[in-house]
Amino acid sequence: MAEPGTPPRGVTRTGRLRALLLGVLLPLLALLGLHMLSLHLGPLNMPQVIRLVDGQWLEDRQGDPPLLPGQAMPEKAEAMQLPDLRVEGSEPGWYLLDFKLAEAVHEPWLVAFTHSPELNLYLDGKLLARSQQGLELEPMYRGLRLGSSGVLINVPPAMLEAGEHRLALHLGATGEQMGTMSVVQMGPATQMRQLQKARDFWQTARLLTALSAALLGLFLLLVWLALRQEWVYGITGVYALSAALLLLPYLSVAPVPLPWWRMILDAADILARGLMLLLVVQWFAPGDSWGRRLALGFMAVALPLDLWAAYTGSSWGAFENLWPWWALGSRGIVMVGAWGVVLRAAVRSGLASHSLAAASLGLAFFCWAYVGYFALIDEGTFPLVDINVAGYAAVVGMAGYVLQRRFVSSLRAQARSRQALEEALAARSRELEARYQDLQRSEQLRVAAQERERLLQEMHDGLGSQLLMAKLGARQGMDTDTLVALLDDCIAEMRLTIDAMTVDDGDLGLLLANVRHRLQDRLRSAGLQLEWQLQDTPHLPRLMGAQGRDLVRIVQEALSNVLHHAQASRVRFATRVVDDGGTVLLSIGDDGKGLRRHAREGQGLKGMRKRAERIGAQISWREVDPGSERPGCEVQLRIPVAPRATAAPAEGDPADRRT
Repeated sequence: MAEPGTPPRGVTRTGRLRALLLGVLLPLLALLGLHMLSLHLGPLNMPQVIRLVDGQWLEDRQGDPPLLPGQAMPEKAEAMQLPDLRVEGSEPGWYLLDFKLAEAVHEPWLVAFTHSPELNLYLDGKLLARSQQGLELEPMYRGLRLGSSGVLINVPPAMLEAGEHRLALHLGATGEQMGTMSVVQMGPATQMRQLQKARDFWQTARLLTALSAALLGLFLLLVWLALRQEWVYGITGVYALSAALLLLPYLSVAPVPLPWWRMILDAADILARGLMLLLVVQWFAPGDSWGRRLALGFMAVALPLDLWAAYTGSSWGAFENLWPWWALGSRGIVMVGAWGVVLRAAVRSGLASHSLAAASLGLAFFCWAYVGYFALIDEGTFPLVDINVAGYAAVVGMAGYVLQRRFVSSLRAQARSRQALEEALAARSRELEARYQDLQRSEQLRVAAQERERLLQEMHDGLGSQLLMAKLGARQGMDTDTLVALLDDCIAEMRLTIDAMTVDDGDLGLLLANVRHRLQDRLRSAGLQLEWQLQDTPHLPRLMGAQGRDLVRIVQEALSNVLHHAQASRVRFATRVVDDGGTVLLSIGDDGKGLRRHAREGQGLKGMRKRAERIGAQISWREVDPGSERPGCEVQLRIPVAPRATAAPAEGDPADRRT
């Protein structure tokens, strides 16, 4: 609800004037209504009710019945006015209140007042009532009882003849607690009960407002503890708790002895005024610094001064001293400042909510000024009701409303942010999904093109060259058997390629079985004996798809070298798992003449090495029985079981290779 420094567009002069009138006239009308209500419920609307305010105080430790009406007062009697506040440690004594009846009473009357500590009541020297005995033995009941001891005492009509009468109220010693004596009211029972209902009404309103403020304050403090960055909730919680403390009805027994209880109440009063100004500046004019400085300065100066005044027992009504002027004046300035901040925001914005907030602050100020003036300056004009409860209720309600709006706005902003984030995330997910599909299609096309190129290259290098040789031989008059053998080799090459394409799960045993099936007749016709020593091996992810054909080409090239260069009679295939299950070793060995010394590596061996690199395997050559007449040669291919993008290069190869 904070307002910018300049008036928003669209606010007309009429709207500003309406906001000003609402912020000023509405609290004045509310104050007038509260005043009329208090008078309507009070004794001024009941002419038969007598209010006894002026009387005499007579200190007396003995408690003997006082003088009868018409007898002269002792010299030690002192004039006094009710209500009276007796300080800690006051001695027992008498309140003597004289009244006159124009005519005799013919219906039951009641006497009503509040007091502490214990009290005995006499009418014209006759005991009417004695305060309840044994309350000191019931501390739980006494602590729960709100307000001073309120009494309604029946007066028989026979005791109220026409003429002079005297009420004598004997109050006991105060001890460690403060003593009180309210205004004494007496009149017909029906009217007095109506007055008691009015008192209960204001007391209930005060208590309910105090409880509401306390609950709101505790809730806001818990919110602040959960969200430490939202310090405004913590300050508002302290303000609400301070207001709740001030709104509590006076306890019959203060929680702590005087003067500490009054110091606590004065500190709560200062915090309530200062924090109210600080909060309205934060809510309605966050760019203004003067309000914050005024609030902080007021609390910094008023706390030590007012706490010292409370400790020393300075009276609010002793205007011959400077402290009451300071206390009332500083509080008034702070309250008017808070009201002015909200009123200016309402005029600038023209919003009805701002006008109602200004009216709430205005009502709080007017109620405070009303009660302060008639209680301290012009007391006794009429029976005063503490209507400050309405002002506190208005401000606490306004604070709760503002924070409720702030909280709801924060939740809505979070919901909007969450929705925007979800939408952005969904859009990004769709974009990434589209890109992924594009990349997938591109990768499929690239793999297909690469596979097509590899197949074409293999067909060109293998089947194509063999078909070319068959064509040349046919032109040159090659005999039929040789030509048929060449064509059989072409068919075997084509079938071997197709077989390798059908094995796409990395099954090494199946790949080798296809090689054996397609080439064993050719090897036998060349006089080679095949030995198979294959053990169970796991599936190898490196041999899936095209990499399986690379393995087949490596095996083909190894057998081709045996056929053309080894002069061997036996070829042995063997597989086993080594390196603790991490590698599969494939070996192809013969019993031929072994490796040729000082020979240059040919294209066949280079092709085998490149294909081994593509499948991430290590390839090497060694002699089976070095130093013998026919040492033989063994090709070893180490294929890792775990899938990897690349493989380590071959190592340990001899410098001399068979071409």
